[in-house]
Amino acid sequence: MASKDADSPASSLTFKYLNHAKRDDGSVTHYNVEVTDERSEKVATISIEPRHLSSARSMKTILLDRCMVYSVTQKAHDQMLLEMFAQANGRAEIEESR
Repeated sequence: MASKDADSPASSLTFKYLNHAKRDDGSVTHYNVEVTDERSEKVATISIEPRHLSSARSMKTILLDRCMVYSVTQKAHDQMLLEMFAQANGRAEIEESR
């Protein structure tokens, strides 16, 4: 019987980067992210500041306000962010090659 990795996500949420907004100086003001709960098929689009996006604890609170349970370690959250932005970069490269 397979055991769960201690850092594997305990939630059924998936994250998709949509876009971001920048200030005049080029820094990011917020990211728009689509969050899907695979169990209930509920979809929420959140607009989130970079400092909150990078924090697993902040994401837990923000998603709980939307009745979505997100329970992961900071390490697993960091991995999710890496994968989310890697997928976004992959989509951008495909669109540029067209």
